[in-house]
Amino acid sequence: MLSIFKKETPAVHESISNIKNLIRDGNDYFSDEFIVLDEKLTGNLFCAEKVAVELHGILKGNITSKTCLVTGTVNGDILSLDLLDIKATAVVRGNIQSAKVNIEPGAVINGYITVGEDIEALTEQWNKTKFSTDDYLTTRLHQELSTLTQISAAANATEQKTEPVVTAAEPMPLVAAAPKEGKIEEQTPVAKPTLAAATPPKKDEEVNNSRWW
Repeated sequence: MLSIFKKETPAVHESISNIKNLIRDGNDYFSDEFIVLDEKLTGNLFCAEKVAVELHGILKGNITSKTCLVTGTVNGDILSLDLLDIKATAVVRGNIQSAKVNIEPGAVINGYITVGEDIEALTEQWNKTKFSTDDYLTTRLHQELSTLTQISAAANATEQKTEPVVTAAEPMPLVAAAPKEGKIEEQTPVAKPTLAAATPPKKDEEVNNSRWW
């Protein structure tokens, strides 16, 4: 009886995305073979082969690929040169360009759809965006090496400009100090005190001092 009130445990979704293994430049992701998106992602996908946006995949960005399969949500434009397959659960908010488009009933599309009207224009646009991972990495490596070389050269030039020049100081000749010009004032000798001899007493004083006896 109580089993009907038990809540079913939701199944744990295991993502099958390979986004982490792709070459990345900012918000742009590149692959020569296959891109699988089964999670939320903000960025642009460039693939030389196939892009698959799975049911749990939510992309905020554009897709450029040779073939594309959309089962989840894409908020951006899709350029697929050969084939674009949109399933019933898909939601596409953006413009679509492809040589062939397969749309199942129930899919939501909000944008312009261009199907095989101008294959030459699509091919030209594809050739402008087509790439090779090896070529991309080689070009990126050359750019980084060039940037490092320029930074190193600028740093060396700055060090040469700011480095102080140290020169050996010439020894100064030892010269005796010359006496100042002018007359040398002679010190006046201090007069020594003279001892005056005591004057002999006068006669009257001798008489007074004489004793009566």
